[in-house]
Order: sequence, then C-alpha cells, then structure tokens
Amino acid sequence: MTEEAAKIIVYGAVWCPDVLMVRAFLDRYGIAYEYRDIDREEGVMDALLALRGKAWVVPTLVLPDGRILDNPSRQELKSILGIR
Repeated sequence: MTEEAAKIIVYGAVWCPDVLMVRAFLDRYGIAYEYRDIDREEGVMDALLALRGKAWVVPTLVLPDGRILDNPSRQELKSILGIR
C-alpha cells in the first residue's frame, strides 16, 4: 500500500468541535491523514453524501482498510489504531 493510500481520510468542518478533537488526536500521535472540509472544498460534501447518504455526520473517517467511523471517541480511536 502506498503512503498516500495508507492515510486516513477525515471529512469535517471547522465549526465542529468533534472534528477539532479528532484532528488534534491524530496530530498528537503523528498519524497521517487527509482532511477534507465539507464547507470549504468543492465536491467534498457530495463525496460525503455519496459515502454516507442523507445520514452524514462529521467527523467521518475512512480508514485505509475501507472501514468508516462516524464521530469516533478518543477511546475508540485508540483501540482501532492500536494506541495505548
């Protein structure tokens, strides 16, 4: 898997405190991710709607293995990413 393909994709918006928490968590542990802003980037909301349908939520994370996490907690992130 290429480094680019190994990145987590984070769909979010700057107004959402949960998105800020997830991004800070990933930054703190040095985990590579690509941030996609639903409000500021053209086509990103359409991509999120295609992924999640009308029941979208931010943050939505797409893991390199294709799993999707909706608004994960710190504990859930630690468990899934193998952080102690």
